[in-house]
Amino acid sequence: MKFYLRPMEPGDVPRVAAIDRVSFPTPWSPSAFQSELKRASATYLVLLRGDEGEPTRDDKLSSPWLRRFFGLSLDSRIVGYVGFRVQSDHGHITTIALDPDWRGHGLGTYLLVVALSRMASSGVQRVTLEMRPSNDVAYQLYRRFGFEVVEYQRGYYRDGEDAWVMAVDMGEAAYQRQLDAWCEETRRGLDEQGIEASSVT
Repeated sequence: MKFYLRPMEPGDVPRVAAIDRVSFPTPWSPSAFQSELKRASATYLVLLRGDEGEPTRDDKLSSPWLRRFFGLSLDSRIVGYVGFRVQSDHGHITTIALDPDWRGHGLGTYLLVVALSRMASSGVQRVTLEMRPSNDVAYQLYRRFGFEVVEYQRGYYRDGEDAWVMAVDMGEAAYQRQLDAWCEETRRGLDEQGIEASSVT
């Protein structure tokens, strides 16, 4: 099975928002994603099934203008996404999610590794994020990549749940070497499952 990453486009937002709704208790609105796509400091990537340029075969409305008219994603093969902002030497992961049908294969880890690698290439020294204390799966993933809880924000989410602010310092050469090792480990894990993932800039 092949997957590839490409920059998120406005036409992807309906599909991305649909994944967000089944992933989080207080999902982002489509307008929030649209606003983020206009932010100069932000990068948003979508993960798709298949090869780059492969036509979408499971869409009855294959015409791009029809899909726009009905507010549908231009590519229903999107299975996940990740977003982050870079300001000087500080990076912030704003969101990351995977379609429930594709969880458990290492693709979420792949999204995180790509985000961290791109931020490192941009000279980022420190990366932060917010997460729900109740999301133990996310917590374990972030801890694996060196994130630690550095702040506690009460009532951060719209439903009243608190947030943990997690951070990792990635400027040291030792972390860069470890990140390279994690990239290779993630790639091997995907290869063992017959999953090929690539990136389109």
